[in-house]
Amino acid sequence: MAFIDFVTMFIAIVINVAITIYLGKRWLFWFNFHATGYYKIIYWIVVVIAGSSLIFSILLNSISSYWLPLFCNAITGFMIGSVFILLIFDSIHWLSKKKFKPSLLFNVLYGVAVVLLITFGHKMATDSKIVHYQVKINKPANVDHLRIVQLSDIHLNELITHRFIQQMVDEVNNLNADFVFITGDTLDKRLKPFTQGGFDHQFQQLKSKYGTYIIFGNHEYLATNQKNNREEDITNAFRQAGMKVLKDDIIYFDNVGVTLVGRDDFSSFFYGVKRASLSDLMMFTDTNKPIILLDHQPKDLNEPEELGVDLMLSGHTHAGQIFPINLIEKLMYKSNYGLYQNKNHDFTSIVSSGYGIWGPPIRLMTRSEIVVIDIEFQKKTHNK
Repeated sequence: MAFIDFVTMFIAIVINVAITIYLGKRWLFWFNFHATGYYKIIYWIVVVIAGSSLIFSILLNSISSYWLPLFCNAITGFMIGSVFILLIFDSIHWLSKKKFKPSLLFNVLYGVAVVLLITFGHKMATDSKIVHYQVKINKPANVDHLRIVQLSDIHLNELITHRFIQQMVDEVNNLNADFVFITGDTLDKRLKPFTQGGFDHQFQQLKSKYGTYIIFGNHEYLATNQKNNREEDITNAFRQAGMKVLKDDIIYFDNVGVTLVGRDDFSSFFYGVKRASLSDLMMFTDTNKPIILLDHQPKDLNEPEELGVDLMLSGHTHAGQIFPINLIEKLMYKSNYGLYQNKNHDFTSIVSSGYGIWGPPIRLMTRSEIVVIDIEFQKKTHNK
């Protein structure tokens, strides 16, 4: 198991243990369960299995690609919804000085509240919004204005519907983009759903003036040790779908006057792929002209700031996807979501919450999104 898989599994175990213990104990109180003997053992076995659903979905993903992960992710969503509602009810219980007690009314309210929360969370995950940013780059280009559409973290797998992707394609095509940039984790793990599921034909429909450019995220690498899922297989599939793949590549668009730098993902190191340093890549750019950087993980904003990058586009974080993970991410990243600017270096970073999801099919206090960036460049001065 790769290091990144181990970290993911460890975090999942810690979260699931906490959820399991809390729900198991509080359900006993709120539902007036007085299980003893074998019944108590059976109760805790059921709770532990339900609480471990996220772990099971990760493990079973290599065994079954549809029904088992679908069931486990659904249970995980139910458990997360149950925790939030239970926390609210526990707070009311203590604030009312225990006057709000277990009852039949509670049972009904609890069930309705969990269903409503899960329904809302699923809508936030599947009903994307369009987020607009205005960015000024204080360098002259060969155009006054560019419109970029950014997609990120689509996480294509067998559970994704064609309707979900077609909705994305149609919305992008209505935005009249000059460029479409896809900043990693287009695949959830395997290439097969993308090619055999027909999603590649849908991606071919993406329209923009100068084309679609895509980089790898950490999830593109997760199964590159498997046959027909190698790094070159993924690259070829993306190219056949009409996308230009950037892996530590630099493109200067002469008609636009802008340089595009597309980095390989940070996780490539764990899979035997050496990522070029940003300083080496920047040696082949003209920092007097606008430079846009695509880097899936927004791990280090200081280096691109100092090296002359004007705009950096990332994803990876999902903006936390489910509260309070977003609060943890704020401790991990200088910017875990949205717009960050350092005017001293004329540097802007935009981190997208992503179009898709990972794990449970819900978002709480975040939302699926398509990013639109309108860039205004410094006007050229003409000497007489």
